[in-house]
Amino acid sequence: MTSPGKKPKPLKPSQVKEVILAALGDEGSYREQPLSLHARFDHPERKIDLNDVLFGLKQDWTSCKVDEFDEDNWQWKYKIATRDIEDREFTIVLRLDPRAKEFTVITRWPDD
Repeated sequence: MTSPGKKPKPLKPSQVKEVILAALGDEGSYREQPLSLHARFDHPERKIDLNDVLFGLKQDWTSCKVDEFDEDNWQWKYKIATRDIEDREFTIVLRLDPRAKEFTVITRWPDD
């Protein structure tokens, strides 16, 4: 978590990608499940699992936009449009901690 005080500026898409790839490490897998409880257990009908999320984050993204500032965790949220393992378009919303090189997926949904 970043430190409360003056709100940090949001990152550019290339910086977001850099932090996410650093969090994923050399193996391309995250040390802990980077999913919120909502992203992990809600909406199984969306058929977007952790493997799809990790795959999509490692691909070239369609877009990456600043979503909103999370006052509770003092981090920016980003909306990332990408593709899953089966080439379906979907969107990921995640919270990013650039100092710790960590992220948490808040939710995800198909773009169809």
